[in-house]
Amino acid sequence: MLNIPNLLTLAVIFGFMWTAVSLLPSVVRLFQERYRLRVTGLSRELDKFFVHIQASHLIGGALGLGAVLGILTQSWVLGGSAAIAAVFVPRIVLAIWKSVRSAQFEAQFMDALGLISNALKSGLDIATGVELVATNMTPPVSEEFGLVLNAYRLGAPLEGALVDMTRRIRSRVLETAVSAINIQRETGGNLVKTFDQMIQTVREETKLQKKVRALSAQGKLQVAVLAVLPWGLAVFLYFISPDMFTPVLQSPAGQAILIALIVWEIIGILITKRIVTVDV
Repeated sequence: MLNIPNLLTLAVIFGFMWTAVSLLPSVVRLFQERYRLRVTGLSRELDKFFVHIQASHLIGGALGLGAVLGILTQSWVLGGSAAIAAVFVPRIVLAIWKSVRSAQFEAQFMDALGLISNALKSGLDIATGVELVATNMTPPVSEEFGLVLNAYRLGAPLEGALVDMTRRIRSRVLETAVSAINIQRETGGNLVKTFDQMIQTVREETKLQKKVRALSAQGKLQVAVLAVLPWGLAVFLYFISPDMFTPVLQSPAGQAILIALIVWEIIGILITKRIVTVDV
């Protein structure tokens, strides 16, 4: 027999369920809108780095790979983990490509500065020097200076276009050069002499960075060895004694433990890498 407390409990439960069902479409639309904006923003970021791949395609490919992995291994743990990791694939691809592109840019940047300096000594302005770099050098430095030139031709200030380039390329050398150029354009003076001094400063800073990288190479090698050694040892023991690892690989609990170990090792690698990395 239903009494008043039971009726009140049922009424509260019914009201909660009714509210949840009523709000569910709005919540779904909100998440869809946020997802669409985030994917669109990531696609635009990839386009800035001349990676003409839609972020939704990367996520879809990772989801498909996770589904295939789950079917082949008959494990919902591996399939679900791959599906969750698929959300972060575009950001991971963007971060890796940004680091690679920044390193390639730094390797060419001194030649670009030399070309602009020669243009200034010939009586040309700095915008013409930027155009020479964009037309005569190879990517990625020609592409980045081409974006600067396009923004300048469309009416953007040259200083702002150069600052935008420092947001795309992570390079202390580039930041130093852009700061020197912008300060000189604001204060005036002998641009050729300023450029020669800047090239000398950038060259010395590049030498210092290479020296620091050489000194910290041992620490980075130790991080790589510590990251690979446990898994190499596990593969070695698997071939020696497969019966030892078979329960771990076949049971959902063992697979979940392996995934947790991978996640924690990635966190440890990132922390250790930050420790051994020295900013100049």
